[in-house]
Amino acid sequence: MSSLNVVGTDRRHSHSSILALWFLLCIPCVFLCSTTLQAQALPGAGRGLLSAPAFLPVEEAFTFYTSLPEPGVIGVHWQIVDGHYLYRDKFRFLLRLGETEHALSPLLPPSSAHEDEFFGAVEVYFSDMNVLLPVPADAISGPVTLIMEYQGCASAGLCYTPQRRAIEMEL
Repeated sequence: MSSLNVVGTDRRHSHSSILALWFLLCIPCVFLCSTTLQAQALPGAGRGLLSAPAFLPVEEAFTFYTSLPEPGVIGVHWQIVDGHYLYRDKFRFLLRLGETEHALSPLLPPSSAHEDEFFGAVEVYFSDMNVLLPVPADAISGPVTLIMEYQGCASAGLCYTPQRRAIEMEL
């Protein structure tokens, strides 16, 4: 029986040697593949798999919340992620009271001039901003729906489609 153990040990030793040799041969392949992927991500190396920008969903790029800073005024507070911007001329605000919609005249903060690859010379907002919306006198109290339309882009080359959001509010 001791001769069987020796043969069994040799066979196990042979399998472990083959496994170790296979592992040693795989290491250069893994290194070569990772070096190629890293080279594609270097500036000027072309647009490889790793260099394509990952764009945020529009809901994450442009977040907002509403407030009632004073009677008869709705505030909309925008948080714009770095590398993104909103177009000043794409904002539109409506207030729905039952079946009637009233256009609201927003009080917008100063914007920045920008040469846009999609729309040319435009005014945009690159950082957080606040909009004040005076409410018509007949809508100062009760349930209303604020309808907001806006559009923005990522500086990395994506223009988001125009957005429309409806927010139920109690004035």
